[in-house]
Amino acid sequence: MKERNLAAIDLGTNSFHIVIVKVKSNASFEILGKDKESVRLGSGAGVNEVITPEALNRGISCLKRFKVLADRQNADIRAVATSALREAKNRNEFLKKAKEEVGINIEVISGIEEARLIYFGILQGLPVFDKKILMIDIGGGSTEILIGSKGDVLFSQSLKLGAIRLTDKFFIGDPLSSSDVTQCKMHVEGMISPFKREIEKHKPEIVVGSSGTIQSIAQINIALK
Repeated sequence: MKERNLAAIDLGTNSFHIVIVKVKSNASFEILGKDKESVRLGSGAGVNEVITPEALNRGISCLKRFKVLADRQNADIRAVATSALREAKNRNEFLKKAKEEVGINIEVISGIEEARLIYFGILQGLPVFDKKILMIDIGGGSTEILIGSKGDVLFSQSLKLGAIRLTDKFFIGDPLSSSDVTQCKMHVEGMISPFKREIEKHKPEIVVGSSGTIQSIAQINIALK
């Protein structure tokens, strides 16, 4: 296997990420650079599930910037899109624009595939390969949950629960009311409850959270202590 540079682009509902790596002959890799931008591709879509013209322009301009970063490192690009493009009725307009204006082919992946890729990312970054883990990834448009052990996926589910999706649905007014919070909690519990028994059946040893939302919650906890 010869060395080559690869750029991975993740088009999320809230933010776009790029990581550029040098893949070595022994299949290990060295990170050459990474970046992220809060594009909010799913913002303002509401119940219509469309990408607004403003969000579309933000997304394309971000991809142009990422393409420059990848080209500087002579890196082949793989771009995957998640919840916002998965569900947008006008997603083909964005995919066509990305190909014609930026030269990037975008693969729209399923929620189950998204969960699997996140799990393998966690196995790269944390020493949990031998543990049965419950993974929770809260994105802008969806939340992926997965139970895995030693690289095998035992259970996974993608839920239409995300930071932007819930904000647009329940928290439009300012200031927030306690009834808004209560309604949101009831909605989340209703979405999660069908899978509680399945999760308990597998008896995961450890819970691993990924994504910016989880990181923010951790930072709040640290600050409060």
